[in-house]
Amino acid sequence: MILLLFAFAMGIMVERLWLAAPPTVIENQGIATTHPQMPKERRYMPIPSPSDKPGPQIESANSTIEQLQAQNRQLQQQLLVAQQQTSAPAIQLANGDLSAVLSQQYQQEARDGLWADELELLINDFLYQSDLSHLVSLYSYGCKTTVCQVELVPSVPVDEFDEANWRAVSKKLFEQSWFKRFTMSTSSSTSERMQIYLSTQQVVDQ
Repeated sequence: MILLLFAFAMGIMVERLWLAAPPTVIENQGIATTHPQMPKERRYMPIPSPSDKPGPQIESANSTIEQLQAQNRQLQQQLLVAQQQTSAPAIQLANGDLSAVLSQQYQQEARDGLWADELELLINDFLYQSDLSHLVSLYSYGCKTTVCQVELVPSVPVDEFDEANWRAVSKKLFEQSWFKRFTMSTSSSTSERMQIYLSTQQVVDQ
């Protein structure tokens, strides 16, 4: 009986020691174990935000594009003027009164929107760009197909305005680059106003 109890106790102690021992690691000899490779870290270039300033090369390219577009518009306008001068009949001047002929033609002509809009903008800016807005004002102006009409009035009291002021205005007008688009011009003035007609046509004396 004592032997049975001793054997039973020994069995319990062995079981507890076996449970408490760390597990035995059995290495596989000659067996290659493969592991899936971890994905490499991917790096992404940051996308520039709309607020980022363009680089000098982009700014230079944009500047070149703007210059070419401006030159293209200028060439188109010159071509249009040349076409108008070629297609429009010459003005027959019988009595020598060019202002009367151009005035009548201005009243009868249809409006060429593409040509007239640009010229009217240039005429409207003329006084400010020439620093004459303190001296004279635009009373009326407009363009049709071949003729533009401009009417100016003094911005100062009439008694302080003289013919020398009109000459200064005419001189500034002749110096404008867009004025060269016209082949002829005529003007008449009083102390109260100056009326100017500009035309892209040719004049033929009868």
